[in-house]
Amino acid sequence: MDDKKMILRLALAHAKGLGPVRARELLARLGSVEAVFAETVGSLSNLGLEKTVASHLLSSENMDFAEKERHFLQTNGVQVLFIGDKDYPFRLRECADAPVLFMYKGNCSLSAPKMLAVVGTRHATEQGRNFTHRLVADLAERHPDLVVVSGLAYGIDVAAHKAALEAGIATVGVMATGLDRLYPVQHKKVASQMKNQGGLLTEHFRGDALVPGCFVSRNRIIAGLCDGVVVVESSADGGALTTADIANSYSREVFAVPGRPDDVYAVGCNELIKQNKAALVTSAADVEFQLGWDNVKVQNAESSTFPELNLPDLSEQELRVVSEIRHRGGDMESSELSVFLGVSSSQLASIMFAMEMRGLVHRLPGNRYAIGRK
Repeated sequence: MDDKKMILRLALAHAKGLGPVRARELLARLGSVEAVFAETVGSLSNLGLEKTVASHLLSSENMDFAEKERHFLQTNGVQVLFIGDKDYPFRLRECADAPVLFMYKGNCSLSAPKMLAVVGTRHATEQGRNFTHRLVADLAERHPDLVVVSGLAYGIDVAAHKAALEAGIATVGVMATGLDRLYPVQHKKVASQMKNQGGLLTEHFRGDALVPGCFVSRNRIIAGLCDGVVVVESSADGGALTTADIANSYSREVFAVPGRPDDVYAVGCNELIKQNKAALVTSAADVEFQLGWDNVKVQNAESSTFPELNLPDLSEQELRVVSEIRHRGGDMESSELSVFLGVSSSQLASIMFAMEMRGLVHRLPGNRYAIGRK
């Protein structure tokens, strides 16, 4: 990508008061980031932007910042992922408030076949840390392609990262700060290891102030990146509950570890289960069942174990679905199919329902589809 385009992308994401939702709306209406910056303050105001927002977006101050940020990112080998890029994480892309751009330093795919968030209280108990370690270790043993995602915070978050590193699987930390500042700084060693066995990502720029809202925005990325979210321990008003609520709004699977009624750091998890906002989890098998990972069998795309289908009777879209599911090894998550076909979730639901009625596919737990009848 040429430097000018990178600068425009960074300037769009950095514009004060714009936000990811309106930035994506601008891109959808105008067609490209270049078209956005070809507008005037007046024409952007006519599109619904406040004059102050439009002025800062197009200002020399914003462009100068973007140029300096581009230089820093390229010098330090940081990958910049833009909402329109093919390597932008497909799960996150389907979330309406996904970042228009974020920075990533790491070596694992953010569209890995299996991605699971493990979050919880900063005041983790020994029991909570031990459960986290056992859960991650057990899942890693059976699913070496698993990526564990969390927020690099004290307690359960860092316990999940450490467990993944020890198990030899990738782990990704979503930061509430820019890349110039690690919070908390005590996790510097863990964060350094993660760059070589997973990665770190953030939507925040250097110099951004760390305010409470940064943690909420971080939590939405954690939820959006993953197939599911496990809450290990949480108080009645813990930040992990925000992640769980966001995950539910994204139609992600949510899990909670139950605890004693008199345990202050079990109240949040017990309430999630009580309100049917989370599935009860006591082992890796519970996660596997709910996400359909216990049904996944790696098979060759030409394997005779796939059901025989009369391919000439399939429409072009149906043929693409069947071919892609076969290519992926036997099953595929609905959000992946939506991105692959380039259709909305509602359009995909209609396509897959018609295919299911004809016995071409069947549903698995975790919003996954496999070829043929059950």
